[in-house]
Amino acid sequence: MNPTEIKDLYSFTFYGGLKTKGRNVVFVKAQANEANNNYEYDLMLCKDGKISQLTDRKNVSSYTFEDKKTLWFTLPLKDDEKKTAFWRLPLKGGEAIQAEVINQPGVQILDFINPDLMLLSIEHTPEDKHPHAEDYEVLAESPYYMNGQGFIAGKRTHYYLYDRKTKTLSDPITNGLKPDVFTVKDGKIYFAANEDKGARQSFFSMSLYEYDPIAKTRTHLINTHMDLFNLDADENRLLFFASDGRQIGLNSNPKLYACSLADKKIDLIADWHECLGNTVGTDCALLGGNATCMDKNRLCFTSTIVDHNNLFDVDGDALHQILEWPGTIHSFGFAKGVLYFIGAKPGELQELYKMENGEVSQISDFHPELKDKYIAQAKPIFYTGSQDSSQLGWVLYPKDFDPDKKYPAILDIHGGPKTVYGTIFYHEMQLWASHGYFVFFCNPFGSDGQGNDYADLRGKYGTDDYDDLMKFTDTVLAQVPQIDPERVGVTGGSYGGFMTNWIITHTDRFKAAASQRSISNWLSFWGTSDIGPEFVVDQQACGLENPEKLWWHSPMRTISTAKTPTLFIHSDEDYRCPIEQGYQMLNGLIQNGVETKMVLFHKETHELSRSGKPVHRERRLEEITNWMDTHLKGTKHEA
Repeated sequence: MNPTEIKDLYSFTFYGGLKTKGRNVVFVKAQANEANNNYEYDLMLCKDGKISQLTDRKNVSSYTFEDKKTLWFTLPLKDDEKKTAFWRLPLKGGEAIQAEVINQPGVQILDFINPDLMLLSIEHTPEDKHPHAEDYEVLAESPYYMNGQGFIAGKRTHYYLYDRKTKTLSDPITNGLKPDVFTVKDGKIYFAANEDKGARQSFFSMSLYEYDPIAKTRTHLINTHMDLFNLDADENRLLFFASDGRQIGLNSNPKLYACSLADKKIDLIADWHECLGNTVGTDCALLGGNATCMDKNRLCFTSTIVDHNNLFDVDGDALHQILEWPGTIHSFGFAKGVLYFIGAKPGELQELYKMENGEVSQISDFHPELKDKYIAQAKPIFYTGSQDSSQLGWVLYPKDFDPDKKYPAILDIHGGPKTVYGTIFYHEMQLWASHGYFVFFCNPFGSDGQGNDYADLRGKYGTDDYDDLMKFTDTVLAQVPQIDPERVGVTGGSYGGFMTNWIITHTDRFKAAASQRSISNWLSFWGTSDIGPEFVVDQQACGLENPEKLWWHSPMRTISTAKTPTLFIHSDEDYRCPIEQGYQMLNGLIQNGVETKMVLFHKETHELSRSGKPVHRERRLEEITNWMDTHLKGTKHEA
């Protein structure tokens, strides 16, 4: 068997954005291009179990059905990127035809109200007429930047209607609002939105609105005083998962509600205690998916249960489980009553599946390159966590494992913290297992998939979660004697980066660390992160009125005790965990005389490891692997 390598990234294909109409199942395929250092996107079609490629343009990732015979996609106009071209593609065959041009950049088609009326989303940026305006940013509201979007001060996204007959664009139908989720029913548009007050405001303040395109009227339906996760509709109700934050703040799992279109009354349908959607982490899911989908009048949705995804439906007011799946359900839909989904089994990458008459079958074979690769299977490790509950973690064994030998190992900590690790293919972990490492990972206190109480880490960062990780490490070392306890490293990103920073400032049991897109100082994070003020107050149970508590939970408070050689990975356009967080740790270790370095990636965001430029993802894995090799194997690599 051949080892998993860093360069395998270029042979992987990624899938998502699945939508259905009639018998047609359409989804997006993406693949990294090493020569161009980008990703290529095209549309795929599955009809009656046969898969074919619809486009070969390398840049089609957003599309909408007009009807069951035709779909539309948008691209920048070839000769003028400040305009958007709409392309119409017949599904029975033939070339896509450029059908419309809008004098706006970045236009997205959200849906068709009817064959002649399209619902669009358009982002507007305030025009700065000052000389050399490109040299300045004027910041007068917060948040002033967002990860993955850059500086957003003054930018607004609104919904519009485009009339194909008259070639006219309406005024924004969401003027004065910040729209979020939407649905179209019986020729009317329903959406959730906050009032546009400029500065950031409470998540739990959304209202529901109705827009009638014929009467050209917008009606406020009801204040929900909640944060809505989706908006769908059955025969006579709007259906949505929403949270008021009362359980555990921003991370509260949503409940399912219905709003009657007759009396505008909101009723609780299901007091759901788990999350909505897929929160199982991987570095091999480039494209977006969906958490809800209507199949006629029943609402179907996915949820993460411990370490995998299950599929449920609500028919009327009755909730049922449709499918228990051992891996992930990334994107799904129904074609003529048959469920189709893009998902991954344990140890595998994404494939297309269908479920018919209760039986699941795999339609695709997207990854033949894995058949001759060593893929380590996740072996379960049970341990008692800090909450005295039985918890599950996993260990990947190294390639060509010899039970009579000792091996180095890496503890990998997920981000979030309200996400989970599961057993599907994770490139970085498989790479390290192929190159002689045990890799072990778990879902410590604060993770998703086990209800609100288990996810409630508010005011506890670095306490119960740290204890969980140390207990898990102790259990792994006790149950796997082939791991050399003197050659164990630790890594993680985002919350996992925070925890890596916390670990190296509270123990020297790990001989090497790689801290990625991390948090080190909650006081400065409050003022520099795009989500700083609300996230800090929510997760640390206090704000700047209690600097002592924020400082107590900051790894920088105990930086003088750190002895572990540590690599820092950060990106200069990461506005979620800004680079100043890494700079503080880097300087602290330098002052301690501890071996350290930072690799700073330009023009990358918080998503470097998942959707960063391919050559940057390659360099990131090289740096982490070389750091671990140097300190856990004694292997010297050229700088």
